[in-house]
Amino acid sequence: MEVMRIIWEKDGEITSSELTEKLSSVWKPTTISTFLKRLSDKGVLNVRRDGKTGYYSAAITEEEYKREQTKEFMEEIHSGSVGSLFAALCDSKDLSEDKLSELKQWFEEL
Repeated sequence: MEVMRIIWEKDGEITSSELTEKLSSVWKPTTISTFLKRLSDKGVLNVRRDGKTGYYSAAITEEEYKREQTKEFMEEIHSGSVGSLFAALCDSKDLSEDKLSELKQWFEEL
């Protein structure tokens, strides 16, 4: 998500060098390259090469990305069960009355 946010903020192409510079305090260049490869293999990033320089741009919107990540999370953690997710949320001490009311209202509007 951190990589994608930088790319969405750029709102166009960004070079691998620019990404490495922006993320160097967090990750090593090889880790960044691995992320870029995985994201492009998944169809999340467009890649254009000009010599040794790679130019990256978003192939999907932030909302599409969030939706896909949520689906993967649901499948991996909750075996695709919405009930399991909501049970985990509702059992949590972190779910305040305000958040619970917001969830109830959202369900009622569906």
